[in-house]
Amino acid sequence: MNPHSRLSATFLRNHPAAAARVLEGFPSASVAKILVTTSPVIAEHVIEQFTPGFAASCFLSIEPPAAGRIFTRLLPDYQILLLRQLDGDKRELLLGELQPDQAASMRNLLPYPDGTAGALMEAPLASVPEELSIRDALRRIKRIQRGMKFYVYATNAKGQLTGVLTLHELINAQPATSISQVMHRDVASLSSSDSVQNVITNPYWHEYHALPVTDEDNALLGVIRQKSMRRFRDRSTQTGAISGGLEIFITVAELFSVTASHLLAASISTGTSLTQEDPHG
Repeated sequence: MNPHSRLSATFLRNHPAAAARVLEGFPSASVAKILVTTSPVIAEHVIEQFTPGFAASCFLSIEPPAAGRIFTRLLPDYQILLLRQLDGDKRELLLGELQPDQAASMRNLLPYPDGTAGALMEAPLASVPEELSIRDALRRIKRIQRGMKFYVYATNAKGQLTGVLTLHELINAQPATSISQVMHRDVASLSSSDSVQNVITNPYWHEYHALPVTDEDNALLGVIRQKSMRRFRDRSTQTGAISGGLEIFITVAELFSVTASHLLAASISTGTSLTQEDPHG
């Protein structure tokens, strides 16, 4: 790899947010060609900084095997945002890369309209029946590879939200006791029909890292993380790529970022491969 391409690849890896702003100024098909030449780890971090619409356009230009490898690495909340932008065939191809239970959870979340809490939530991966023992609940939680696990939500036989406890509380509880014996029954939650504005301004964000989402019957549907909420808010205020002088965060590496952004733009224009060994992969 020549020095220019190496610097561009380093920019993608170390400054994904700034790189995403540069890339969104180019045709999505050209950006897709560059993304598949780098590692799935780097592509994941850059794509998660794209607006969902642009990310979807890129995925439409990426062949299924490569698209699947990148998609499975994305955070669940961003997977949902991306899937909502795609047509049925492409959506099913990506869902087919997930574990069956994960894909089923995603399909359950997709119908909720844009602009609502339901459209922002991810599947409640860390949820367990309230009658389950602490020992069995821990076994179930340990199987979760990715996603939000700090809070563990409890449900009854009807799937209704009945309690919550932290992972720390779960680990320190007596193995033979049931979830219902140790859970907190007073649970702050959001309604799937709540507007995005109401979600953003909900006062419980001052107390919790995540909030569960329920329907009108109090059935647990999903969860919205504070981190996801901040990212959504940041995406909503983005003005897109700025040509000329890039609006990049003022850091010690600012000069490097500006220089690398021009090199990245040149790589896009020429279709240069950015393949390199990723130390984090």
